[in-house]
Amino acid sequence: MFKNKQNNRGFTILEVIISLVIVSISMVMFVKLLGNSSMLRAKVNDYDDRLDVVISKTEQTFLGLLDNNSTQGDNERVLRGKTSDKGIDWRIEEEKDDSFSKHDKDVYIYTVSVDGIDISSVGIK
Repeated sequence: MFKNKQNNRGFTILEVIISLVIVSISMVMFVKLLGNSSMLRAKVNDYDDRLDVVISKTEQTFLGLLDNNSTQGDNERVLRGKTSDKGIDWRIEEEKDDSFSKHDKDVYIYTVSVDGIDISSVGIK
């Protein structure tokens, strides 16, 4: 009389729900990844700005262009300042090395510090 007619066309409600859960978890992970990426990019940009200040101040020190806000000790001179555009604090220590006093040139050790970035270099005057 009645024949069982099986209709295998389409998805069951359980399959649809499972696929929606998988898609929503993937979307949440993707959004978190984008958020972490933008935070990391901001940190990299900030570090890059500070590194630019270090390089700039090192070059200005070697060229003798900096002479403001200095405090001077026996063999040491300290320069301090803040960049006008980004407000980044910087500090330069110039220390005379007396171990080369036999020579006719003076040797100085420069340490440029900017918010956790320190670069030391040697200069001869």
